[in-house]
Amino acid sequence: MYGGMSLVVGTVLLGIVYWFVDQRVSQRLPTAMARTLAIDASGDTTTYGPAAPVQAAPAQPAEPGAYAQTSLPLERIRRASSVGQDVTMSQLLTVLGAALLLLAAASILVGWWMSGRVLRPVHGITATARRLSEHNLHERIAMPGPDDELKELADTFDGMLDRLEKSFDSRRLFVANASHELRTPLTIQRTAIEIGLADPHSPADIVETREHLLALNRRTERLIDGLLNLAVSERGNVRVTPVALDELTADVLRQTRPAAERAGVRVDANLAGSTVAGDPLLLRQLVTNLIENAVRHNHAGGFITIGVSPGSFRIRNTGPVIPAARIPDLFEPFHRFRPNRTGSAKGSGLGLSIVQAIAHAHAARITTTANQHGGLSIAIALPTPRTPCRAKAPKPKASNTHPS
Repeated sequence: MYGGMSLVVGTVLLGIVYWFVDQRVSQRLPTAMARTLAIDASGDTTTYGPAAPVQAAPAQPAEPGAYAQTSLPLERIRRASSVGQDVTMSQLLTVLGAALLLLAAASILVGWWMSGRVLRPVHGITATARRLSEHNLHERIAMPGPDDELKELADTFDGMLDRLEKSFDSRRLFVANASHELRTPLTIQRTAIEIGLADPHSPADIVETREHLLALNRRTERLIDGLLNLAVSERGNVRVTPVALDELTADVLRQTRPAAERAGVRVDANLAGSTVAGDPLLLRQLVTNLIENAVRHNHAGGFITIGVSPGSFRIRNTGPVIPAARIPDLFEPFHRFRPNRTGSAKGSGLGLSIVQAIAHAHAARITTTANQHGGLSIAIALPTPRTPCRAKAPKPKASNTHPS
């Protein structure tokens, strides 16, 4: 851009110079030549030089109806001046063109060097901002150099990252500590309730109350476990090892199939050999949450289809019809599609939020589609041992495809 601007400005400037010189030459060259070649009154021409005047040949008498012979020297002067002007302007145009080319080349080189020097720090700031997420807020620009405007911008950006990192760390630490501190009293309460239920002499109404309290206690424990899992997943500290996804899924199915049978839901699985890169505990939690969510939000006589292929986990279930625009909301913490399930003790409202956090930590991609006749289809593309596992967290979009 700078080279183009310099070329345009140089062209305009040299055009003005060319026009000015052309005007001056066309005005002064004939006068200068006329001063050199003087015409006397008799029609003879006399040439003046540094030595004594030299008499030219006398002009021939004019014939009737012919041009005066005294006009021939003037015509020669005009022709000579025109030729001289053309030669001069041609040489000037050549010189100006060469100068313009040199100026354009020099301006392009200088502009390229200056733009690279000025924009290199901006590119560094942009690249850092583009790759940042909540899992790598520890990165900084740390721009060296003089205290100019760009360094001030980079330092301000680093200061903002410091505040963001502290904010995220404080939130995660609070959730983890609060969840951990709540586990102890809940465990004590559950133990006391179970001891009371073991008493065969308790009245029926007391037994019913204790069973209700025990159900609430277990629901609260699941909620706290979900918060802990969510806090651990959001840290992004993934212990990457090769994981046999098909074997892991088969093991989770053995544990969750009884709950599906009690709910009247048929489970079909097609588990091909698949090895992925990730944390075994977090991936087990991801698969468990997806299967439990498919069972919980299903209906009697429904089905669940699970598929595992290299680098991919897929699950499809029947259930209520979900608008495509509501899919991103399902991954928000404590969000339930049906409001009348708010008081349900079946789930904590964190299942898909934990799935999303674990997928983020593994740089996996979640694609969620609402089935036409109800239910969801979820596909997760996981990194393989040859694929780098970097944490990233793009924001969900309001569409039927939910990128992790």
